Amino acid sequence: MLSGLRYGYFWWLFGWCAVAAALVLSLLPSSAPVLPHWNDKLQHALGYFLLTFWFCGIYPRQRYWLVALAMFGMGVLVEVLQGVMHLGRQAEWRDLLADAVGIVPAVLLALTPLGQWPRWIEALIRRA
Repeated sequence: MLSGLRYGYFWWLFGWCAVAAALVLSLLPSSAPVLPHWNDKLQHALGYFLLTFWFCGIYPRQRYWLVALAMFGMGVLVEVLQGVMHLGRQAEWRDLLADAVGIVPAVLLALTPLGQWPRWIEALIRRA
């Protein structure tokens, strides 16, 4: 499941904690900006890039499309929840576009040797 990683469950658990944090931060009332000096679309793209790259690093390549689909699904869920919660947030299709702008390059980067980042870290830990 986790590409033979020695600390696979740590990587998995940390990734899901990051997803939970992203969901909470995305649903906070708009009076509480997460990164006040950053453009909203940049926050979306960067956040979804990091989450997608993280999960692509711990799952086999055959599942990258599922990771990308799950991340986009999370973006859709966030927009739907923002639209129905009435906490000063509003659903915006451009946010989904920004999410995709982060997801696609993350998958492409994960297809390069950089996608092996967890294995590199585990190798460094073994040498220490």
